[in-house]
Amino acid sequence: MVQKILFGVDDSNFAIEALAAAGSLVKSSKSLKIILFHGIPDPNISFLSRVLHLSPESLEKYRELSVLEEQRALDRAKELLIASGVGADRIGTLLEEKCNDVAEGMLKSATSEGFETLALARWGATTVGRQVMGSVTYRLAQMADNLPLWIVDPRIPFRDVLVTLVGAPISHRVMDHAVRYFAHLKESRFTFFHVIPPLPPRYWDYSRSLKREELQEIQEEMDDLMKEYTAQVENVMHEGKERLVDAGVPTENVVFKVQAQERGIARDILAELEQGRYGVLLTGRKGSRDISGFGLGSKANKLLHGARALVICLVN
Repeated sequence: MVQKILFGVDDSNFAIEALAAAGSLVKSSKSLKIILFHGIPDPNISFLSRVLHLSPESLEKYRELSVLEEQRALDRAKELLIASGVGADRIGTLLEEKCNDVAEGMLKSATSEGFETLALARWGATTVGRQVMGSVTYRLAQMADNLPLWIVDPRIPFRDVLVTLVGAPISHRVMDHAVRYFAHLKESRFTFFHVIPPLPPRYWDYSRSLKREELQEIQEEMDDLMKEYTAQVENVMHEGKERLVDAGVPTENVVFKVQAQERGIARDILAELEQGRYGVLLTGRKGSRDISGFGLGSKANKLLHGARALVICLVN
């Protein structure tokens, strides 16, 4: 099954370096196709025409030259991706003219052309220094709630993969995305990582107001809840390992890591990223809570702002 990625690029060094970094990660995947998307706004030449007294023919020629220059930038990006090791037969280009909103343009193109994943650099040509990410990247992170999104940091020193599971149905989709898009990294270590959250408030300590029988009943309910919760996560982990091994990843390269929450789920994941040698982070956009009014869940938002030097895959 072919995986189609729509990768947004511009003429910035950030975008080119991010594209090269992503290319080095996916080059050995034979089932993945990348379409490079470049959206250009309609040039405002009304002022130019009044100052220079240009004829309609000259204005149209200027417009054509502008589009041609943007196409050359897109062709250069394709050449760089080929140089990174991705086969030319797995690369396409898409130049969208009169595109005044790149984020919306990518979403519309992905929907109409049947792309299942979006990708772009963490920063772009218009990003102001010291910003966490570019404006287009941030908007896509909030808007692309029906498609997985890769946010690529140009500086990726490692190739191991961290797959975060949160015990919700999203965990299965995160695992599935990891297998389908990264199982070709057979030399990499895949870590299925789960942080056990604290118990809900209704299970907090009521020892001062409850009888022994009531406390025992609550304790048994807590134990049953945690067993069921842990079993769901373990099932996802074992399925992911089985599928990765079937795809050719050595069984010793797939590990499970489960720990109780220490500083908070997002901060514990960031601590694992700092301690490990990860080049890819996969996480769900939202957890189990109903937060349909928000583009990202709180944990994903914290990871998006805190994680560096890797590819962050936000899975819908």
